Amino acid sequence: MSHAASITPVSHPGSRRLDIDNLRNIAVLLLILFHTARLFDAQSWHIKDAVHAGFADNLVRLMNQWHMPVLFLLAGISLAYALQRRAALAVARERVKRLLLPLVFGMLVIVPPQVYVERISPQIANRQSPLDFHGSYFDFLPHIVDCCYPQANFSWHHLWFIAYLFVYALLALPLIALLLRSGLAEKLAGHLAQGYRPLLLGLPVLLAELLLRRSFPSSHDLTHDWANHAHYFYLLLLGWLIGAQPRLEAAIHALLRPAALGAMVFTFLWLAGRDGSIHLPERVIFLCRFAGEVAWLFAFIGWAKLKLDRPVKFLTDFSRHAYPFYILHQTVIILLGWALLDWSVWWPVKFVAVALAATLISYALCRAADSNPLSRLALGLAPPRRN
Repeated sequence: MSHAASITPVSHPGSRRLDIDNLRNIAVLLLILFHTARLFDAQSWHIKDAVHAGFADNLVRLMNQWHMPVLFLLAGISLAYALQRRAALAVARERVKRLLLPLVFGMLVIVPPQVYVERISPQIANRQSPLDFHGSYFDFLPHIVDCCYPQANFSWHHLWFIAYLFVYALLALPLIALLLRSGLAEKLAGHLAQGYRPLLLGLPVLLAELLLRRSFPSSHDLTHDWANHAHYFYLLLLGWLIGAQPRLEAAIHALLRPAALGAMVFTFLWLAGRDGSIHLPERVIFLCRFAGEVAWLFAFIGWAKLKLDRPVKFLTDFSRHAYPFYILHQTVIILLGWALLDWSVWWPVKFVAVALAATLISYALCRAADSNPLSRLALGLAPPRRN
């Protein structure tokens, strides 16, 4: 994308807002910790280490509360800045190039090694799709388009975010045009940009979860994932509204301290209630989880404005490669986890080793891909700027 707010690369670096850019980059880098933890947590995944670590469970649970919501919110802010510089049709064409093409490439090239490793590991318990395959990777290649995972092999795995973001962006463009023509966006921002009123913007998230989550558990399959669609599409639109209405964004920034306090309180109540440390009604525990999410989102963008609105060594330079890093990192982690399954070492050592190696390898692959026009196109990288 043309602005630095989502994981999509930026076409016009001079127009970046460094606070949003740096926050996005932190969120992408944290994926290394999240997906490395998936090797060791109790839930099924594509590859599992023999060790089950409670730390990994807690890390995954905490990051699940706010991590993908942050990326969708920032993607909406990115959309707002893109629409300030280009017509909606030009933005739509850019999304095809930067989102759809890398998604297709990723499903045909980046994801299949993840599926293959899962298929040739019958000795590993708790595989997410425990179907077995006997043969080399070249033998497996003709089967990568057998549809669909988990019953077969064809999948987008972690690239579901790119698929959803592409669909949401195309759906959002005509809706945004309607909101602008009617003046509803400006009226809404004017009404809510006062005191604690921005917190009301979190209510649709709670409502969507209350009405839909029980019937539509998270699936990432696009056609049956209605709770996630309502949740994430709203956050994309909310991000657009924040990016398009500076006074609303300023009002949210002013709520940094109460938002951070609320996030910690709601998250504590959610975790303590979930574990039975305190007795709360199930619905209250459920609502605390998502109230905490919204509070974290507001706290994060307020904190980024306060602390990250400046060049940060390495972090700001990472902006160009954040998107291909996202595309590549999970495959690298799964291959490393599979290669190191028999390494008998204290699990924190293996965790750190996989996380560090995955970071370095993923970044090196991004830099290598940036040297060739075809690999840049495949991974959604814009052409390098001419001096």
